[in-house]
Amino acid sequence: MKPLKTNKLSNPSEFIKLMAIIFVLVSVFLFSQKLTETQIFVNVVVLLILFIGLQTTFVILYKKGIKTLAFWIMIILLLLGISVAVAIWYFSKYGISFQL
Repeated sequence: MKPLKTNKLSNPSEFIKLMAIIFVLVSVFLFSQKLTETQIFVNVVVLLILFIGLQTTFVILYKKGIKTLAFWIMIILLLLGISVAVAIWYFSKYGISFQL
């Protein structure tokens, strides 16, 4: 019988390395342009959404259970993302601008 070929991404440490590489490359791309205060805020929100997506993928693929640190990091990131989204919606609806 032939041995089964294993995918490198079946190892969680390889996926974490891939997550770090993706995060760094997107950060370099976003922050390499001329930045205004609004653009910095948008870039941070994009990086938060990217990190939440990558963390969710990691938890779904590799960690099956609520007793893992990865699961609780994902929950905290989701709550942070929801609170940022609600704040942006509130400030945009009522015309309150950020005082940076």
